[in-house]
Amino acid sequence: MRKFIKYSFLIGSILFAVLLIFCRTIPNLNPYEQSFSGILGLAVPFLALANIGFLIWWLLFKKYFYTAIPFFALVFSWKIYSVTIASHVLKKQQFENSDSSFTVMSYNVRLLDLYKWSGNPDTRNKMIDFFAEQNPTVLCLQEFYTGNDSVGKDNIKDIIDKCHFKYYASCDINVNKRGRWGSVLFSHLPIVKKQNHDIDVYGSNMLQQVDVLFRKDTISVYNIHLKSNRFTTEESDLIVKNEEVGLDEKTSDKTKRIYQKLEKNAVSRGLESALVSAIISKNAHKSIVCGDLNDIPSSYTYFKLRGSFKDVFLDNGFGIGSTLITKLPLLRIDYIFHSDQLKTLGYKKLKVPYSDHYPLLVNIGV
Repeated sequence: MRKFIKYSFLIGSILFAVLLIFCRTIPNLNPYEQSFSGILGLAVPFLALANIGFLIWWLLFKKYFYTAIPFFALVFSWKIYSVTIASHVLKKQQFENSDSSFTVMSYNVRLLDLYKWSGNPDTRNKMIDFFAEQNPTVLCLQEFYTGNDSVGKDNIKDIIDKCHFKYYASCDINVNKRGRWGSVLFSHLPIVKKQNHDIDVYGSNMLQQVDVLFRKDTISVYNIHLKSNRFTTEESDLIVKNEEVGLDEKTSDKTKRIYQKLEKNAVSRGLESALVSAIISKNAHKSIVCGDLNDIPSSYTYFKLRGSFKDVFLDNGFGIGSTLITKLPLLRIDYIFHSDQLKTLGYKKLKVPYSDHYPLLVNIGV
């Protein structure tokens, strides 16, 4: 029996090590071409934890030769899972006023609670008050909605009036009689150029590019929201709450639909991120990328869009840095990246309950 347990753990250790080692290929495997790589990226944190567990197991039982299996896998794949955790627990966050820095906020505002998901009728007003209180130099909003002249709330006008922004640029993805849906950027800095790029083969998503003038420097700010998985409430319950653990046909069908959505939308994000990366790479200006990528750090999407840029969370953050408000608070899917010529002076994740995402605020030195 002891031999059976020993060799079972050995086989398991080898299997999980091989899977984690294979994850090292994720930055080079576009889900648009290899759809399984989108699912593989989601497994990286669990594979890393499993290998750490096997490493501890072999050490406890003094099987030092076998420790080489998970140890090698962890070292070889370090690049993939190291981006999930930041270690700057004591680092000072600088947000003092300066002539050589400005602040940027990125926030998925969930349509400013258009459909009253929060259950609080005053959420929209509180959110706009929050923008005025934080007063970022540049405010990038995703999943934004504004009404037209006759229907709905004119969120653009109300934010400008409350926060005293001099400039703004909108990126409309859907326009109808009720209003406009998409992304928007507000700025206290002059806007010298604005352009929206098509990044979807079906024409249903756009990348917003706004060039702002800081002193004599032109800085390109990219505001982005990639394809969402859009799980139903029942599907989310199955993932997060794990309420249904049986193997009945109903649960099996839900699990299949979840997998299909994950795979399909990973493919879409693979295409979108490749197109966005190509657009950004052609720009000669210093750049900032803000937005909701709907993918975790151990994904092709993250590595493709980050490229040689700095991740402000890894520069100044601490912990896992989850940005999505769920009962499983482990998902970091909102990011701010910037060119190497810029500096991350301060970083905050602001824990406010107005959306299903947390806003990110960064102070960037030039």
